[in-house]
Amino acid sequence: MNKQQLEQALQRLNSELQPERDLWLDIAARLEPADQLRTEDVAAAASDKRAGLMHWASAAALLLVALIGWQLAVMPTPQQQVATAPNAELLLLQLYEQEKAQQLAQVVAVAEGFDNWQQQLAIWDQAIDQVRRALQFYPDEPQLLAQLQQLYQQQLRYIQQATLQQPLITS
Repeated sequence: MNKQQLEQALQRLNSELQPERDLWLDIAARLEPADQLRTEDVAAAASDKRAGLMHWASAAALLLVALIGWQLAVMPTPQQQVATAPNAELLLLQLYEQEKAQQLAQVVAVAEGFDNWQQQLAIWDQAIDQVRRALQFYPDEPQLLAQLQQLYQQQLRYIQQATLQQPLITS
């Protein structure tokens, strides 16, 4: 039956036709037990869902506790990290002091006009000491580390300019 046939059949129906009795009471009586069953089914399903969620939550909590325990057992503490890892200041100090010692060992003569070159090196050493003292209070401050590196580089450049150096011969 297509749409046109359905419309024609509806038009042929008697619109004055009334039911012999009130059907709503029968419909309502049939709906009540079904509603009660649905309510009980919904409550049971919700209870099952909560129980399932509780199982997953318990498993996730156990996993989290296990991961934290593993991390505490395997990972070093902050005190151990500080003791084992050299900080940036010490790395700069080692690198530049080694380079400075190497350059000073190669000095053959002092360039003209740099008669007080050692006094100037002492001034740079004082500035470096001041920045290092500040780094004791703020060990990982990027600006202080950059300033320390800049002072070291200036001092090394000054040594190169102020002195005539004999190149190292490596065999």
